[in-house]
Amino acid sequence: MNLFGRKKAEPPPPPTSNAGPTVSASSTLNAITKLRDAGDTLDKREDYLNNKIKKETDEAKKFMGQGKKSQALQCIKRKKMYEGQVEKIGQARLNLETQQLALEQLNLNKEVVEAQREGAKTMASVTAQMGGVDAVDDTMGAIEDAQADANDIAEALGRPMAGAYDMDDSDLLAELEELESEDLESQALGVDLSELKGLDAPSVPSSKPMPSAPTGKVQTEEERELAELEASMAM
Repeated sequence: MNLFGRKKAEPPPPPTSNAGPTVSASSTLNAITKLRDAGDTLDKREDYLNNKIKKETDEAKKFMGQGKKSQALQCIKRKKMYEGQVEKIGQARLNLETQQLALEQLNLNKEVVEAQREGAKTMASVTAQMGGVDAVDDTMGAIEDAQADANDIAEALGRPMAGAYDMDDSDLLAELEELESEDLESQALGVDLSELKGLDAPSVPSSKPMPSAPTGKVQTEEERELAELEASMAM
């Protein structure tokens, strides 16, 4: 029972799931602009109070010079009052700058998040256009299978057909040796000794006499070169 006839306060409504009203970028910029304007106003107020402080200080000095101590004391009181306001203005300006920096950082973070969100949507759209990860895996699997089939086909086309070259390698080697021996015999029989006798020996320079060859033995090419070398070393 309510003795004073007041209506009982209603319980507060339950909190909603919404994070809050949507804040546009223009409203954020307007808030930052207002904070800057308020800072400028505080600067002007501080300049005004500093001038008042200087004036009261000068007045106090003047009254002290005139021996008017009570008037000088009043000037000092007003000076202290102005200095207290200047101190409060400094703290207010600091609060404004802190809030301004916080809003600017939030605005920057909002732009970054929006850019990342847009990038994520684009990536998802491109991935969907490609059919998703499973579709890409299937495509790569199909490519690998096709490449394997192409390799198998090339290997099959490069194999010799059955029966086309069904020969024993030993028989082929025996036939090759027989051809080589016949070629050597034909070369030996085709040499004309009369032609060899008619060939003139190579001329030797007169300044380098050749050593006489031993009788009864035909020098080979290597022995002849060795004899020429010995003769050139003896000079």
